Amino acid sequence: MNRIALNTIVIAPTLVALATGCVAPEKATSGSGIAAGSSATTTATRSQAAPLTPADFIVGVIITEQKCFGSAGCNYHYTINPQYISGKPLPDKTTVVFTVTGGDQDQVGNFTIDANGTAKFDRETSISGQENANLKATVTQIIPGR
Repeated sequence: MNRIALNTIVIAPTLVALATGCVAPEKATSGSGIAAGSSATTTATRSQAAPLTPADFIVGVIITEQKCFGSAGCNYHYTINPQYISGKPLPDKTTVVFTVTGGDQDQVGNFTIDANGTAKFDRETSISGQENANLKATVTQIIPGR
């Protein structure tokens, strides 16, 4: 019954740009003559940055549909709203694993995010639970490079 579609969302590229000090290459250069936004500078910054942790992300749960069947409970369709809240530069690719609670059984999901803050994830998932279930997602693991 799960309807799955690929969804892409850009997560705070302005925050990433501000946090990494990115400016237009034609307007700034480093002391070595390499443009501030060049890959040589970006690679050095990323390799020296502290690793990402679950605290660097918030994953909201948005209920898109709810069908209830009295005492049998409800079926919910939901999507996630991932947010990168850190000032650390993002690696080229990272997988974020999260657990959704509040239904009859916890569900594990994930999304990937690239260095530009673009997240890709399954847009809609189903879960069963009691009427007025409070679905919440908690980030449990960060997998760099995947």
